[in-house]
Amino acid sequence: MSYAEEAEQELMRLMVQNRHSAFSRLEKSNQGESIVIKFLARYGEPTSPKHLAESLNLSSARIAVVLGSLEKKGQIERKMDPDDRRRINVTLTDCGKKAAQLQKKEMRDKIVRIFKLMGEADTKLFIELTAKFVDYSQQISQKEEGDQ
Repeated sequence: MSYAEEAEQELMRLMVQNRHSAFSRLEKSNQGESIVIKFLARYGEPTSPKHLAESLNLSSARIAVVLGSLEKKGQIERKMDPDDRRRINVTLTDCGKKAAQLQKKEMRDKIVRIFKLMGEADTKLFIELTAKFVDYSQQISQKEEGDQ
């Protein structure tokens, strides 16, 4: 087995081992509500439930349940598009924007704590290697798209 295959296996092992970590619990909390809130906060404009489902790789049924729950909590609004009465627009309310900011702060605080535990040298190395990993991933994806 090559070093690359061994590294892939170790990475997958670590991810499986860590699936119940604080990050995982944060992401899975409320069965997708937090990821929808984060997406809407980043997207920054009204979007359709269909666009949410496609962007987040969730089923339309799952999105409907999540949006219903978020609407009951007052974190989103669903309104009919004035230009196309068949289309529904989803937007964050002020309450939803505050929830998104809180989630972002909690995640940032956890990451900063981890980096402090890692130390400056390991953190810089981690960031450098992650940037390389992302760059190579993009190169492979572009090549694969070009081959099609």
